[in-house]
Amino acid sequence: MRFTSLLLVGLFWVTGVYADVRIVGSDLLGKDFTDAVATYSKRNELGLKLSLEGSRSGIEQLQSGLADLGLLVFSPGEKRPEAPFVMLPVAYHTVAVVVPSTLSLTQITFAQLNMIYGDDAQSNLKRWRDLGVTGEWANANILPNIPGGAGGITYDLFRYTVLKAPTLKPTVGVQASLAATLTRIRGDEGGIAVLPLMPENQPRLKTLLVAKGAQDVAFGPTSENLHSGDYPIRLPVYLVFRKDAAKRLQPVLKYFLSEDAVRLWEGAQLVPVPIQARNQMIFDLEVL
Repeated sequence: MRFTSLLLVGLFWVTGVYADVRIVGSDLLGKDFTDAVATYSKRNELGLKLSLEGSRSGIEQLQSGLADLGLLVFSPGEKRPEAPFVMLPVAYHTVAVVVPSTLSLTQITFAQLNMIYGDDAQSNLKRWRDLGVTGEWANANILPNIPGGAGGITYDLFRYTVLKAPTLKPTVGVQASLAATLTRIRGDEGGIAVLPLMPENQPRLKTLLVAKGAQDVAFGPTSENLHSGDYPIRLPVYLVFRKDAAKRLQPVLKYFLSEDAVRLWEGAQLVPVPIQARNQMIFDLEVL
């Protein structure tokens, strides 16, 4: 941390004052993220200026020269910025499918999730036995839950990535917050929940592996699986900047890719890029 701070101080000192770095981007990162970066900037006497008003506004400001660095999210199929801009994935929005830890089921497919959650699905998946579960859980009802819009991007990421149509069944419990969904899933026998990530210290719950198709291998939402694309529910956050600004921005870019920033991303309920990939990107920045 001390080395990073010294590097930032050395490179941002310009004629006796600190040069501002204008950072724009996704409003999905939230107030806590903004506050944490502001605290870091103040502690190191840097001029980092954050304005997280949305990715579309962010890319417009980058293209017009009103911003130096973007923390941007792009929807599937959306056009990405081209040269002279550089894009580096830094973290991933994702969702975890969570069930009671004593349930024998270990994995699930998009089609099965659609039958449980999707309003357009004609489904006989009523009880866990319908998914091949035997023993004490076999006759328990499948009770689906998900945090609503106040729970962040989980609600929309799941509906638009996994479901064939984004409307949920009336029987899906939509809670006002992540905490409320956790309370519901811990209390319901047979419950299933879609969460941004599995919170720590939840011995009564487990995360299912997810496969996009019935013939596909199922994977869990680890950093490595998200970065490789093996886990099929992900939305990357990119560092976006002009190539000719890389040298000037190098300290800030390295900070967002560093171990020091892992808590920052995790606090925003994102999964950072694996350390090996982050280290490679830091090395590559030296030659940009």
